[in-house]
Amino acid sequence: MIHDKFKKVTGVSWEEAATRSNQLFFEADQLDNHAYSLLKKETLNPDVWNEFSTAKRRAEKKYVEARVEWQRIKSILGSINKPAGKSARQSVH
Repeated sequence: MIHDKFKKVTGVSWEEAATRSNQLFFEADQLDNHAYSLLKKETLNPDVWNEFSTAKRRAEKKYVEARVEWQRIKSILGSINKPAGKSARQSVH
C-alpha cells in the first residue's frame, strides 16, 4: 500500500527513488575518492592543492544533493505513513 501511495505522489516507485538516492551517494563517494587520490602525487604544489580543493567541492555538492534527495524521500514516506488527522509532530509523540 505504501509503495502504491509513494508512486502516486512521486511518479516513481520507492525502489526507483531509493536506487537514485543510493546512486547519488555512490557518485559523491567516487568524487571524494578522486579528490584524495590527487594528494598521492609525488609533488604537492599549489596546482595540485587547487585541483584537490575543486574536486572536494564537487564531491561535497554531490553529497548535499544526495542528502537532500534522501530527506525528500523520508519526508514523503513520513507523510504517507502519518495517521489521518494528525500532524507529523503529533504522530511522533
